Amino acid sequence: MTDHVAWEGKCRRCGRCCFEKIDFNGAIYYTNEPCAMLDLDTRLCTVYRERHERRPGCMALTPEMLQRGILPADCPYVEDITDYRAPCLYEPD
Repeated sequence: MTDHVAWEGKCRRCGRCCFEKIDFNGAIYYTNEPCAMLDLDTRLCTVYRERHERRPGCMALTPEMLQRGILPADCPYVEDITDYRAPCLYEPD
């Protein structure tokens, strides 16, 4: 199995990483707004192979990017990161 296949295989297809986020003073917050490319029924990206070209703001999940705290705490991609700080849900007043 290649490293790329193993990396992609970690994903459980929950779609939570595809909800818009806000970076406020270095803390990441989820919003209730899904990416327009996310199919809410299947929880899959409708343009996955071209996602970075079709939506330039889509971040690649690299080990370095994961350190920013953009994925839920129970995501397999971050399960081995000590003291991982997962995002919170942004709830405006």
